[in-house]
Amino acid sequence: MNKKSKLLADLINKGILIKNKNKFYLKFDSFKLFEIDKIFLKHKDYDDILILTSDNIIFEYWIKQKIMIPPWHTHWFQLRDNFLLKLKNKLLKTLLDKAIKKAGTLNKLCKSLEMSTPSFYNVYYGKTFMISVRKLRKLLNYLNLLYIEFNNRIEYTKKGSIISIQNPIFPINLNSEHGAFILGAIVSDGCIYIDKKARGILRTKYSTSETESLKQFINHINRIYGKVHMCKEHIRNCEIIRIGSSIIGETLIKVGAILGHKAKVDGMVPWLIRLGSRQLKINYLRAVFSDEASIYIGKKPYSGYIILSRYKHINKLTRRQRDTLVSLERYMNARKFPTGHIIKSITIKKALEKMKRDAGMLTIITSLPNLLLGESKILSDLSIKHRLWSRNLNKTPAGNYSLCCDLFINKKSSIIKFYKEVGFSLSSKQEKLIKLVNKLENKNGFEII
Repeated sequence: MNKKSKLLADLINKGILIKNKNKFYLKFDSFKLFEIDKIFLKHKDYDDILILTSDNIIFEYWIKQKIMIPPWHTHWFQLRDNFLLKLKNKLLKTLLDKAIKKAGTLNKLCKSLEMSTPSFYNVYYGKTFMISVRKLRKLLNYLNLLYIEFNNRIEYTKKGSIISIQNPIFPINLNSEHGAFILGAIVSDGCIYIDKKARGILRTKYSTSETESLKQFINHINRIYGKVHMCKEHIRNCEIIRIGSSIIGETLIKVGAILGHKAKVDGMVPWLIRLGSRQLKINYLRAVFSDEASIYIGKKPYSGYIILSRYKHINKLTRRQRDTLVSLERYMNARKFPTGHIIKSITIKKALEKMKRDAGMLTIITSLPNLLLGESKILSDLSIKHRLWSRNLNKTPAGNYSLCCDLFINKKSSIIKFYKEVGFSLSSKQEKLIKLVNKLENKNGFEII
């Protein structure tokens, strides 16, 4: 029996892994079984890691540490090797003293760890109090100490001159109501992007015109990660938060967050939400609807609805298909914004009337964004009835063609169920929703509380 087979047998004995008809499955509470499609060993300095993947979802079993780490968890020792950590209460000096005593001298210690002497010289003589993730792993390995024992002994993380996270919370756990809310905010008014000026580091951005939304986003981030350093700027009527630490972006990507422009990428609802618990889905929807949805209260007794709009760029067009879209531009209405940007649009109904019959084009301009389809599926799982509608074909200021599609919740029972099950985190929208529910349900003048 080889090393990998022994490890798999050990995981089966521990009840972490299940084998059925020559297939392996990982078991985690509140999730259906993850069917494993790839298993391989990865070597990292003194650590061997068993990698198990399920449809590109990566699980790591750190062999010496005897810990299985799902992708919604991130420990300090999984961070990039060059991330700098500051340990609490002069703990680093204490560890270094123990290691030097074991090795005999500082020079012998560095040779044992295959590191240059200056690596620990400045720490030993109090010239620096920081250590990289890689060096700390090596040091703890040498002292036969478990990595996870230091999850709560890190004062801050740093990369460059700025403290990125003060009092970081390890393991970072996105399988929570706060994690679901952040994922909902990211696919709405936020985004994760690659900073090409910083060697491909992932940055996170969130923008909103609502002070309450801004405070909620910051609160959820800090509840998951610790006190995160953020840069704020005000552009027109929007507050923009930029998070430089790649820890946030990388951990969110691990659980299926969309990387890049969501309309251009046409990404899906994060897999953690799709596969997660009912409560995760509810918190995700609450964030999404709070950021992106609108409420209409009509004048008639039972009129009103909730609408969520999503956009999708039309990519990979043939020359003939692009010519068809160009021919529709003369029928489009132009809308100019205060910034000078101009967006042209035409209703899907009118576009279908004006263009030549083409099965391929019909499929393209009546298709729906993957994000909206995923959110529709979640609402259906919650038994909240709704309908989907392709509204407009747009031409953006950048020259891209995009589709605007809507999700409507307009039945009385569905609006009331949405109010009871999901609701809005933004107080102004929640108050408006209560007014709509009161209007639909209140026959005798009683207020819904």
